[in-house]
Amino acid sequence: MPEQVPQLAPELVKMGLKLDPRKLSDLTGDPMGAIVSLGGCSASFVSPQGLIVTNHHCVYGYLQFNSTAEKDLIEKGFLAKTKADEIAAAPDARVWVTISIEDVTAQVLSRAGEKLSDLERYNRVERRRKELARECEKEGGVRCTVPAFFEGSKYWRIKQLEIRDVRLVYAPPRGIGNYGGEVDNWMWPRHTGDFGFLRAYVAPAGRPADFAAENVPYRPKHFLKVATADVDPGDVMMTIGYPGKTFRYELASEVREAQDFDLPTSIRYRKELIRILENAGKADRAVDIRNAARLRSLLNYLKKYEGTLEAFDKGKLIDRRTVEEKELAALVAGDRAAKRSYEEALAEIAKWNARQIATRERDAVLEWLLSASPMLSQANTLWKLSGERPKNDLDRALGYQERDWKRLNAAVKRAQRTIEPGSDRAGLRYFAIEAAKLSKGQRIAAVDGALAATGKRETAAAVDELLDRLYGGTKVGDVKERLAMFDESRTQLEGRNDAMLGFAKALRRTLDEKEKRDNEVAGAMMRLRPEYVTLLQKLRKGRVYPDANGTLRISFGKVQGYSPRDSVQYAAQTTLSGIIEKETGRDPFDSPAVLLSASSGKKLGPYVDPDLGDVPVNFLSSGDITNGSSGSATLNASGELAGLAFDGNYEAMGSDYLVNPDVTRTIHVDTRYILWVMDAIDGAHNLIREMGLPVHFARSDVATKSSAR
Repeated sequence: MPEQVPQLAPELVKMGLKLDPRKLSDLTGDPMGAIVSLGGCSASFVSPQGLIVTNHHCVYGYLQFNSTAEKDLIEKGFLAKTKADEIAAAPDARVWVTISIEDVTAQVLSRAGEKLSDLERYNRVERRRKELARECEKEGGVRCTVPAFFEGSKYWRIKQLEIRDVRLVYAPPRGIGNYGGEVDNWMWPRHTGDFGFLRAYVAPAGRPADFAAENVPYRPKHFLKVATADVDPGDVMMTIGYPGKTFRYELASEVREAQDFDLPTSIRYRKELIRILENAGKADRAVDIRNAARLRSLLNYLKKYEGTLEAFDKGKLIDRRTVEEKELAALVAGDRAAKRSYEEALAEIAKWNARQIATRERDAVLEWLLSASPMLSQANTLWKLSGERPKNDLDRALGYQERDWKRLNAAVKRAQRTIEPGSDRAGLRYFAIEAAKLSKGQRIAAVDGALAATGKRETAAAVDELLDRLYGGTKVGDVKERLAMFDESRTQLEGRNDAMLGFAKALRRTLDEKEKRDNEVAGAMMRLRPEYVTLLQKLRKGRVYPDANGTLRISFGKVQGYSPRDSVQYAAQTTLSGIIEKETGRDPFDSPAVLLSASSGKKLGPYVDPDLGDVPVNFLSSGDITNGSSGSATLNASGELAGLAFDGNYEAMGSDYLVNPDVTRTIHVDTRYILWVMDAIDGAHNLIREMGLPVHFARSDVATKSSAR
C-alpha cells in the first residue's frame, strides 16, 4: 500500500530510486495523483488536458462497442486528430481519480466483541460500510468505497472522483495492439504494442457529468512526464495501479480446493464457451465483433488458469503453504491459550469451507448459466433491481443502491453491443444440459422445473423446447424494452409475462439462498481470519501487505530477465527486429504494412536504444502484478513514465497465490516503442505534442506510409 512505502525507504534508495519514497505515500501529490482506475484496468494522466494512457486490451471493449462490420475499429484502430473527433468510449465507461484514503476500522468494527451470529456480523459490517460511503458521497461527483484489508481486520474509506464522460482518442490497429494474439499471451519473448489513449471530460464548471457536447477536458492536478531515456537491465522500476484480487493468505486446504476443483472446472467451462462463440462468428464478422470482447476475456483467463495449475505443481505451492502453517503453529506452541485459539480457528474455517464445497458443482453451473447468456444476465439484473428498489437505500444489496442506478442503466445500454441471440442461445443450451447432469442434492430447481414443463423426456429435446420458449417469448434482447423494464416495478415486470424474466425470477430463489449462505460464511471469516493474519505478521516481522482488492498499490522491481528452465536464459528486452522475425503475414503475426516498411527502411529516428541498436518494444521487470494491473504506469527511478504493464509471464501464473521471485516477471511495453508507433506509423503527432514531446517524422512521410497499410 502507498502508506507502507516510507518504511521501505532505505531499501528503495539502495535499489537506485531517485524519487523521494515519501512522495509515493501522498495520493494527491506527484506522481500518485496522476494514477487512475478504469474499473478493471489501471491508467494514468499524461497531459494537463485529461489525456489518459492505458493498455490496448483495456480499451478493446470500447473499440468493440464502436465497431461494426463496415467500420471495424478492432482491426483498423482509431485515431482522433482533434478533440472534436474523439468519440464516447461506452455508456458505462468511467475514470476514477483517488482523492483521499482514511482508516475507518474503528467505525466499521465498533462493538466488535458483541455477541452476534455470523450473518448478523456480516450484515452489520456491510451496513456500516454503506453508511460511511453515503456520508462521504454527500458532496456529489465522487464515489466512496470501504474495502477490507488484511482479511477483514482493517478497513479504509477511499474517496474517488467519478468521471463519467470518457472518450476514445487513439488505439493502434490489431496488428500492433494485439500482435501475437493468444499465441503470445502470457508468454515471453513478447512484441506487443499494448497501448491506447482515452480522455476524461467534465462539465464546463469542472464537475463530473454525463457525455455532452459542451463538456470540456478534465484538468488533472498532476500528470506523468513521459520518459525518453533508455531502459537498461538493472534499472529500478515502479509499477503503480489498481490490482484486482490475489489469494496469498489462503490456507493450504483452500489452495488445494482451487487446484482440485475451481481452476479445472473454470478451464473446462471456458473452453466450451470459447468453442461455442468462435463457431458462432466464423461465417459472420458482425457476430464475431459482438462476441469479441467476451472471447478475449475468456481466452485470457483460460491461459492464465492453465498456467496457474502448472505453477501449482512445479512450484509446490501447497507444500510451501503447509510449511508456513507449521511455522505458525510452532509460533504459538508455547502459549496454551494461543495454541488452542489458533487450532480452533483453523478447524472452524475448515468447517465453513466444507459447507461451500458441498454445493460447488451446482454453484459453478449456476454462475456459468448467467455468464454464458448476456440476455439471462440482463434479465437477472432487472428482476433483482425491481425487488431492491422499494427498500430503504441502506437495506438494498450492494451494487443495487441508488448510487448504482446510473451505472446499471448505462450497462443495460452497453449490453446491446454484446448481445447476439444465436450465440446467447448456444451458450445457454450447453449449461442447461450441464445443469440437467447435476447429482441429487446439487440440482437447480428452476432448471428442473422449466425442463419438466416442456413435457419432453429426453434432455436435449427438453432443453431445446425450453430455449424455444425463452427466446421466442422475450423482449430482453431489445434495448428499448430493457430500458423500459429498468424503471418498472416487480408487478409491472410480472405483468409482461416475459419468458426470460420468468426464468430469471425462478433462478433468483436459488441465487438468493446461495447469497445468504455466502454472507454467513463471510461473517464467519470476518471473525476467524484476522487472527491468522495477525500471526502471519508476527512470523514475518511486520513485512506483510494485504491481498490485492482493487485499491491503489505499488510494486518495486528491476529490469531483469529470467531462466524458465535449465540451459535457457531470457533477456530482459525485445526489439523491433523480433517483430520482423515473427512476422507471417497471417493473424496473429501480421503487422501493418506501414510498420514493416518503416522497419525495413530503417526509419527509426531517435527511438533507437544505443545498446540494443534497434527500437525497443517490450521489457521485463521483477515487479509483481495481477489482473487489474493492466495499464499500470511503469515509472523509472526519477518517477517518469518508462512503460505500461500489460502482462505477466507464463511461469509466474501461480503468483496470485504465492510469488516465486526467481521467475515472477511483469511484461511492459516500452514508451519508446509507443512513441515510435505514434510518430512514424500512425501519425498521432497531435498527442505527442500534447504530452510535451517533439515530433520527428514529417506528416507527409507518415501519410505516405499510412496509405500502404
